[in-house]
Amino acid sequence: MTTVKKVLQGGLLVAAIVLALILVFYSLGHAQAPIVNIPCDQDIDATINADDRGTASRFVLEAGCTFVASETIVPSDGDEVACAKAPTFEQRGPAFDPTTRCTVAGNASVENVFRPIGQGGTTATVRFEGIKITGGNYTGSSGTGAAIAEGSMTNSSSHYGIEVMDNEAAGILSAKGTFERVEFTDNTNDPDALGVIGAGLKARDEVEVKDSYVHDTQGNGIWCDNFCEDSASHPNGFWVHHNLVVDNGRAGIRFERVGQVSTAGEALIENNEVHGNSYGDAERGGISVRDAQNATIRNNRFGEVTIDGVRYPPNSRDVAIIASDSGRADRPNLFNIQIESNTLNGETIKECELPDTVVECGQESTR
Repeated sequence: MTTVKKVLQGGLLVAAIVLALILVFYSLGHAQAPIVNIPCDQDIDATINADDRGTASRFVLEAGCTFVASETIVPSDGDEVACAKAPTFEQRGPAFDPTTRCTVAGNASVENVFRPIGQGGTTATVRFEGIKITGGNYTGSSGTGAAIAEGSMTNSSSHYGIEVMDNEAAGILSAKGTFERVEFTDNTNDPDALGVIGAGLKARDEVEVKDSYVHDTQGNGIWCDNFCEDSASHPNGFWVHHNLVVDNGRAGIRFERVGQVSTAGEALIENNEVHGNSYGDAERGGISVRDAQNATIRNNRFGEVTIDGVRYPPNSRDVAIIASDSGRADRPNLFNIQIESNTLNGETIKECELPDTVVECGQESTR
């Protein structure tokens, strides 16, 4: 109960007008995004795919259920997909490991579990929250095998407290937007996807990945490739920060083929714990920069460590960072890679044979 004393009549009038305006805008906003509850026994792909594509909806999944999609689920612009019960988190160093209460799984015929597209084939801004997504099947095509294929999403999309695991190629493909408190694990289960799209997250545009737990994926952990196109929504560029990135088969974090074109992005990779990566055949170290330009790598920690009682091994061959140039004419020259103030714990920086202060790598010094 709220009691208001000694309020002037004019003040009451202003308060009434403000309250009325708030109610109007609140009602309009919710009229545009009605809640659609999806109980355990309801067909999730049929429900979401049949929804009015011109109206934003918040799809709320009943907690404690596994929803099996028989077709790719296609949210539209403004849609949200969330669990009725919020995720909980266990802190792991700088990262937060989510536990979710709703699972969405693709069956054996589903190439991508989710593939958002706006009305009429336009782009879609979508939010995913508090769900586990698994079961993307790789067919050999570079657009398949992911939990979410995001090529038609906008850079304003968001992901919070989701688990992305057990997908045959990439957890997230053509990633867009912001990823916060996300777990990526056990992706790239089909070895044919390695070197093509195999990763926990693979982006072609600047994205932000923060406070996330990226581990035990057979490909790269977090990867931006193909010019990592500039995004006005991401002023810090490909910003990977405050993550725990461990035990991935290739690089923990990779920035590749970025430069040459006016729309090429930049990278800021900072304050991450990076351990036990690159145990596969490809030697890429904890953080890998390949044929790329304009990246800053700072304040990350490498080597063997114990975090919250869990021991993490060093990166393979004790290589913390590799900055390298293939020499190929069809790729950018390695240039302006700044590596500073990292804690190496006995590991090395390969190709740029300079102290760990500020390293300006050009093609001639890193071949």
